[in-house]
Amino acid sequence: MPRLLTERTFFRYLKCPDWVWFDAHASGPRALDPLMEALQDDGLVEDVQRALLAGRPDVAEVSAEDVDEAFAQTLAFMRAGRRTIFHGVLVDGHWVGHPDVLERVGGRSLLGDYYYVAADMKRGRALKDEYKFQACFYAELLGRLQGVRPPQGYVITPDGVALTFLVERFEKEYALTLDAIERILSGRRPPHFLTSGCKQSPWFSECRALAKSCDGLSLLNRVWREEAARLEASGVRTVTALAALSANELARRVPAVDPARLERLRDQAVALTERRAIVRERVELPSAEVELYFDVESDPLRDLDYLFGVLAVQGGKETYYRFFAEDATKEEAMWREFLAFVERYPDAPIFHYGAFEADVVRRFAARFGATNAARGILARNLVDLLAKMRPAVLFPLSFYSLKDIASFLGFRWRAEDASGANSVLWFEQWLRMRDAALLEKIFLYNEDDVRATRVLRDWLREHAQT
Repeated sequence: MPRLLTERTFFRYLKCPDWVWFDAHASGPRALDPLMEALQDDGLVEDVQRALLAGRPDVAEVSAEDVDEAFAQTLAFMRAGRRTIFHGVLVDGHWVGHPDVLERVGGRSLLGDYYYVAADMKRGRALKDEYKFQACFYAELLGRLQGVRPPQGYVITPDGVALTFLVERFEKEYALTLDAIERILSGRRPPHFLTSGCKQSPWFSECRALAKSCDGLSLLNRVWREEAARLEASGVRTVTALAALSANELARRVPAVDPARLERLRDQAVALTERRAIVRERVELPSAEVELYFDVESDPLRDLDYLFGVLAVQGGKETYYRFFAEDATKEEAMWREFLAFVERYPDAPIFHYGAFEADVVRRFAARFGATNAARGILARNLVDLLAKMRPAVLFPLSFYSLKDIASFLGFRWRAEDASGANSVLWFEQWLRMRDAALLEKIFLYNEDDVRATRVLRDWLREHAQT
C-alpha cells in the first residue's frame, strides 16, 4: 500500500528528507501534539482561524474526524456549491490534503458553473516556498476531484490579507519535489545531510546519530550541501579528515570554494574534533555600569508577542523584570511599560541573542509608536550577541542556538523540557487552564533565557575581548 502523502509531507521534506523516510519506513510516524504540528507548519490556532472567517456568509464546516467521512462531507459541500468550506479534506489515492479553507469561484467544472480554490491560514506575511508547495498540492488534488486545477494558490495572513501566486510559475519546483518525495515513500532512501531543519523533526536524535556515526561533513555548522559535495569529491569525506588538512592543501584540492571559506570550515572541523571553542578574531562589545539582557516570548499560533523579559545587571547584582500581555489587547500596555523601563537606563547596552528581539521591537514601534528618547535608546543600545559572535568564534557544535551554546558553556535551564516550542505549548495550556504554575514555568524559562544570554556575554568578555 502506498505511504500517505499530505501537505505537511512537503514541509517535512524541505526541513529534513529523512523525516519523510523515517515516518514512512521506520516504526511509523511519531505522533506530535496537534499544536506542535501547527507551530512547525506556521499554522494558526482554530479560534484565530474562526476570527479570520467571521462575517463571511455561508460557511460550511467539515466536522467529521475520520478521514473518509470528512472527505465525503467535503465533497457533499462542494457539490452543494457552499461558498466557503472550513477544514475540508481532499483525498485521491494515497494523497490527502487538509486546506484550511475552500472558496467557491466562478467558472466551469465537473461541479457546475463554479469551482473551488484552496487557501491555508499562516502566520507568515510573505509567500514562503513551503506555502507554495502545499498550495500546488491542493491545486492538483482539486484538479483531480473537480476537473479544473485552480490557476492560483492562496495564503491568508493573520491580518486577513490573501497572498496569491500563479501555480504554473512554481510548477517545475513542485513537480521535482513531489517526485523526490514519492521516491522516498516508495523505498528509496535520500542522501543523509544534517541541517537545522532536522531539529524540528521527532526523528532528530536518529538524524544526529547517523551523522555522527559516519563523521559526516554535515556536522559542520552551516555548511552548504554544495560545499560538502565539493569537499567529498576532492576526497575529504569526514570532519576528522578535514581537520587534518592545512589551509593551503584545501585550497589546492577544492579550488571552486573560496579559500577563506575553506579555512573557516577547517577550523570548525578542528573545534569539533578537539571539543574546544576557537576564537578567530576579537569581539567588540560595549560595557557599562548597567547592562540589560533581553528576550521575547511569542505565541506564533496567535501572532502574539506576550512576554518581554529583561535581566538588569548592576554592580554584580541581577534583577529580573518581566512585561506580560495575556492577549493582543494588552500588547500596547506591555510595550509602554517596557519603553518606560529602558528609558531609565539610556546608556545601558541591551544584549539579546539573534535577530528576533530586534524585529519585535521594530514591529511594536511601528504599531504603537515610541518616544524619540526610546527610539534613540533602542537604535543605539540593542546588541545582537549572535551577530557579533558568529564571525569571530567557532564552537564545537553543529548548531548555534542559545540553548546549544549556553549548555556547552555549562548553563542549565531549570525546566527539563525547556525549549522555545514547548514554551508556546505551555502558554496555550495556560490560556485554557489558567494554571498559575504554568505561567510561572514560562516566566522561569524566560528568566533562564536572559541569564543564559549573560553567560555567553561573560564568556565572550573573558575569552574574546582580550
